[in-house]
Amino acid sequence: MASGYEALLTVLESGSFSGAARIMGYTQSAVSQMIKALEERLGVTLLLRSRTGAELTAEGKALLPDIRELANAERKLNDHAAALRGLEQGAVHIGAFPSVSGSLLPPAIKRFREAHPGIRFALHQGLYPEMEDMVRQGVVDFSFTDLSRPTELEHEPLYADAYVVVLPEGHPLTEWESIPPHLLRDEPFILLEEGRGGATLTEFLRAHTELNLQYRVADDYGVLNMVENRLGVAILPEILLQRTNYRVAARPLDPPLMRSIGIIYRRQSGLSTAARAFVETLREMLQG
Repeated sequence: MASGYEALLTVLESGSFSGAARIMGYTQSAVSQMIKALEERLGVTLLLRSRTGAELTAEGKALLPDIRELANAERKLNDHAAALRGLEQGAVHIGAFPSVSGSLLPPAIKRFREAHPGIRFALHQGLYPEMEDMVRQGVVDFSFTDLSRPTELEHEPLYADAYVVVLPEGHPLTEWESIPPHLLRDEPFILLEEGRGGATLTEFLRAHTELNLQYRVADDYGVLNMVENRLGVAILPEILLQRTNYRVAARPLDPPLMRSIGIIYRRQSGLSTAARAFVETLREMLQG
């Protein structure tokens, strides 16, 4: 059973009780009861509830650092106990971006839970800096990142992913086996908002061509939707196209461009037993 600390933090991260319930795998009523019990024990009101969501009271804001610290300590205790039980129970909190959470994680979680059905998962998404903050604050056990970004956090590479040019079906450039960047100069270009794409792609484009930038989009799948509707072309990670049904075509870049995807986590606490076991499951899938 999750604690009121975890429930409160999950409500804040998701913005609502219903969102927290989905992430934690409980009913909305159960999440509300956990937080109510915590408020009664502390003797203060922590959250202001409304139709649009929930926000911290002044007392809640004052106690938030202590609540985070207690939640992290509680999670570490639970992970240690889970290790002693042989990974029978526990939780893994993961920070991820859409190309990972939409393609790589679902089959990996399915495989892992077949062996360890008592382990729960919570996925958190955001910009790269936001996910780094989640790691520092202990909100997630680890987060995926583009390792071209400098970081002081502990990090490990997982896989290399190629960027590809994404085109509407039937576009004249689909006749090319691979596409030099200069051929995109006059095409309406769709780019992920800064902070969502890696620095590797930005530097590559600056070195090879000028862009006819028409759109900045906040989500990978939003980019695919726009390409499918013939609003422009884009460059996206190849892994994003492995589990989608968008009517688009993809061609390699010439010269090729790769990104190194890995995980980051806090050096002082390391990875819990459950998180480490899940990372090894990911490695096995990627190598197999």
